[in-house]
Amino acid sequence: MAKILVIDDESTILQNIKFLLEIDGNEVITASSGLDGLRIFMDNYNSIDVVITDMKMPKLSGMDILREIKKIIPQMAVIILTGHGDLDNAILAMKEGAFEYLRKPVTAQDLSIAITNAINRKKLLMENEKMTRELLEHRNYLQGLHDSAAKILLNMLPKSLPNIDGFNFAVEYKCCDDVGGDMYDVCDIGDYICFYVFDVSNHGILAAVISIIIKSFLQNIEYNYRQGINKRRFPEIVLDLNLELLSNTAQNVFASLFLGFIDKNSKKLYTVSAGHITQYIVKNSGLVPLESTGPILGVFEDSTYTCTVNQLEPGDKVLLFTDGIVESPSNSNCENAANNQFFGYENMLKVLESCKNESLSTIIDKTMKAVKEFSNNTCLDDMTILGIEVLKEN
Repeated sequence: MAKILVIDDESTILQNIKFLLEIDGNEVITASSGLDGLRIFMDNYNSIDVVITDMKMPKLSGMDILREIKKIIPQMAVIILTGHGDLDNAILAMKEGAFEYLRKPVTAQDLSIAITNAINRKKLLMENEKMTRELLEHRNYLQGLHDSAAKILLNMLPKSLPNIDGFNFAVEYKCCDDVGGDMYDVCDIGDYICFYVFDVSNHGILAAVISIIIKSFLQNIEYNYRQGINKRRFPEIVLDLNLELLSNTAQNVFASLFLGFIDKNSKKLYTVSAGHITQYIVKNSGLVPLESTGPILGVFEDSTYTCTVNQLEPGDKVLLFTDGIVESPSNSNCENAANNQFFGYENMLKVLESCKNESLSTIIDKTMKAVKEFSNNTCLDDMTILGIEVLKEN
């Protein structure tokens, strides 16, 4: 049943215990001194299940053996044998980590129960340690994936915005502690300026994977345009992307996207919004909402999308943002998030109205500052604000 080391300097007691244990089918190793017992344990500790040791022995006591064993294998079950009147040392041994103490003379029943309980306790402790170690390894593995995903997403963000005659660009991006799913970009594709923001519903590693799929797809826009794309095909880009996500992601994963094109010559703005929150054209005369023109990506196979067309004038600014802006909670402990006390559209529109005639960078700075002040700089989700301005002719 078990391999047991018995240490006692009294040969009669040693042989009696060995006899009782072997009747139950245990393999027993004996040692007649503390020094021999500790040496045997050091040579065989990987295979020993229980150690039984007398408390009082010359040179190396049972307490000394207990302490040395616990240094090597803290989970090892050690049973202390004590004589009558030695209760204080027995209690001390329990505090030092002994599993149990038995008074001499030991009965077969007490010995059998103690051995069974000691073995079960050791197995439980060893299993708990194994599970803890595996959980720690798993956590470290996931943390490594998380860190890698964060680096991937940061590397996917544009290092700078393009320099295009007649236009000005500005952006502010703040990532949350977890790996979020916000992404943005602006690129020159010839006759058009292409720009977008998207927001993946999940966080962490999954968000990074979905972001890579969407980003890679959108990077092909320039190639597609040079193959003959025009304004009538803008919705088809989003339709194709929706099918791409449906075929490559889980059903509970979705993303919102706001995709825009500006004709450099006519200054016409073409936008397709896949379930993205309302964006705005900031004009001197007021704000023009750019609402969703189709459902979110990756959910409905029969989704359809339409294109909205707006004429931009010199001084107009197109402001794009993700829901991390309007859904910022009102304080650092996030208690009010459950009560729907978020920054919201009302506060954002107040900020935009108050600074609509100011520069693009000022509008973005004031909006982000207002959000941070409202939420006490709390960031539960990525926050992105991307701005595009039609410059006035000199």
